[in-house]
Amino acid sequence: MKHLKLTALLIAFAASFSSAVPWLGLTFKKTTYENHLSLVVKGVHPNSGCFNAGIQAEDQIIGVQGAVLSEMSQIQDAVSKGKSGQSIKLDVLRDAKKITMTVKLTDRPDDISSLTGSAIGSKIAEFKANFYQNGEKRQAKPKATLLDFWATWCGPCRKTLPVLANVYSKYSAQGLEVIGISNEDVNTLNNFYNGKHKSPYPLYRDASQDLWRRYGIRAVPTLMLLDQNGYIKRVWSGAPSQALVEKLVLEVMNEAK
Repeated sequence: MKHLKLTALLIAFAASFSSAVPWLGLTFKKTTYENHLSLVVKGVHPNSGCFNAGIQAEDQIIGVQGAVLSEMSQIQDAVSKGKSGQSIKLDVLRDAKKITMTVKLTDRPDDISSLTGSAIGSKIAEFKANFYQNGEKRQAKPKATLLDFWATWCGPCRKTLPVLANVYSKYSAQGLEVIGISNEDVNTLNNFYNGKHKSPYPLYRDASQDLWRRYGIRAVPTLMLLDQNGYIKRVWSGAPSQALVEKLVLEVMNEAK
């Protein structure tokens, strides 16, 4: 899966993603202007305050709240300390002319993949009642959730299953949830489960492939790591080592409040 190659993050600044986080709705590339930091806009979300204010791709942000932009923390503070509906002022360079624009903060939407071209940063869609095994093991408030998009016919998927089972058994009591997601028919999935491949964690059938299409899953296995609020922190494909999975899981779990 392609990840955004731009320097820096979406401007949704907060210590971690949570509901109703204010944002500007931009992707950008860092550069300089007159020996100080500036941000060249590369994308603008259509439901963001920046879009409504008229900020365009290739505009250059050179100042915030009346001060020359010298470090990212200036914008981070202006956004993270604000609330949806409040406004901040950005100095924008367009066609060699400086424009001061008033931008209203808006709530960050759950799905931002249309802006970034990646599932990372979006909030996972709610699961339906399609758990065919171990649904009763769902956790109400996991500190981290690992999703495994897999298939019974996939060799690397079969290598991944015991890795995830080991990590789940080791960390589930500390707040880790693992969910296996397949789109195959129920009989195939249950026969696989009832054979040599019992799973200790919940298994979900994405019969309509809504999740697969929404997050651009094109290869199996593909794993997604979510934070405590359900936001996608990492996506990777291929059979991982247990050491790698544990390292990434612990990073997210240690960030949980």
